[in-house]
Amino acid sequence: MKVELDLKEGALQLEKEHLFEMAARVNKKRAFLFVSKVLGKHLPVHPLKPLLVSGLLAMVYAKEQTGQTPPHQDHLVKALKTEDHAMLTEAYTALKKEKLMTGKQPIVIGFAETATALGHGVYDVIDGASYIHTTREQLLDLDPVLVFEEEHSHATDQLCYADEALLLTDRPVVLVDDEVTTGRTNMNIIRDLHAKYPRQSYTLLSILDWRTPAHEEAMLQLQEELGIQITSLSLLKGQMVFRGKTLDEPSYSYEITAQEKRPALSFHSLQSFFQHVPYSLSHAVNSAGHSPYIHETGRFGLSAVDTVAIDQAAAEAGLKLRQERKGKQTLCLGTGELMYVPMRLAAHMGEGVLFHSTTRSPIHPVEKEGYAVQNGFAFMSPEDSRIQHYVYNIPKDQYDDVFLFFEKKVSQEALLPLVHLFAERHVKHVHIVTLSDEVKVNG
Repeated sequence: MKVELDLKEGALQLEKEHLFEMAARVNKKRAFLFVSKVLGKHLPVHPLKPLLVSGLLAMVYAKEQTGQTPPHQDHLVKALKTEDHAMLTEAYTALKKEKLMTGKQPIVIGFAETATALGHGVYDVIDGASYIHTTREQLLDLDPVLVFEEEHSHATDQLCYADEALLLTDRPVVLVDDEVTTGRTNMNIIRDLHAKYPRQSYTLLSILDWRTPAHEEAMLQLQEELGIQITSLSLLKGQMVFRGKTLDEPSYSYEITAQEKRPALSFHSLQSFFQHVPYSLSHAVNSAGHSPYIHETGRFGLSAVDTVAIDQAAAEAGLKLRQERKGKQTLCLGTGELMYVPMRLAAHMGEGVLFHSTTRSPIHPVEKEGYAVQNGFAFMSPEDSRIQHYVYNIPKDQYDDVFLFFEKKVSQEALLPLVHLFAERHVKHVHIVTLSDEVKVNG
């Protein structure tokens, strides 16, 4: 495979070296992946880096709306290029000090799975903003207000469960994704949104924008057809040419080998810190299906007033977990769409903490310097055993302990593959953290 990149001048003095590496994808529709160095998805990052990137996207939007460069922008860019804990903490404190003014208060929509935290971070720092993230999870007794397709994705159906009252307004909509490749996903959601809840203004906000002139023309035609304004903003823009064959089947074994010796396990419930919502997964095969979701993820919509409560819950719960750490090097691992809340908790757990997340996306690992995905492991989701998840870039002998975050109750039996994985990676202690329910310790 060969990918040629033609990069335009990036916003905010951020170059590709700061933002991504590359890897082959196991997907007939999309041969490769830009593996983000700032999202906290496939690569471990300092937990504040994704939050700073969200802040920079929010600043790009605020500047486009008001014509004024927000304060602290250069501070955030400088911090993002480092691994310095003190500098990153100082930059995030500056970002959170005062909300960004954007005129009309937007409804921010983050795309599952990868951009759930990215979108949340944008909403968090804009004055008066509301938030909703799309989801691939089908819920019992609750109909989605939006359904659209993400055509190139491994799991294509996207659902939106926001309260209709949120969308029955003329507030501008900001669609947040880590990258825009063709713009089709954005066009699909704009069509569905506009048919049901018409408004004048839509903004596409992404870290990377790879659309060709033909893709941009299609967006202009949609804008004309619907009589609306569509603005596209990104941190880095360019075009790419792919040559080669796609990988339909992996030539790599993602199997997790059972280990005799297991790490010490501890279980932590944070249910007292979060607000539960009375919805559950439809047709889940295991107990997590009957366990509630939490309000703070944004899956069911968040308003401007929610940010203060989330800040408080993250600080208090993060401090509680910090006291449970067993060593100097700690990994906090989110699961699937659950990224923002554990990322915020990880940011309160002290130095030596890295964050990333499991994913539904099959990527092809190669143990080679400069390649983005060094190793990978597959397992069935402990929350829904119908769905295969992957986790990448777990080196041997790096972490003293791992905190594994779940929104719902999980059983020890469902966790076994992950316990074996961390044993094989020489992790001494694994903490199982659930946000909405007591941990089910037996079976």
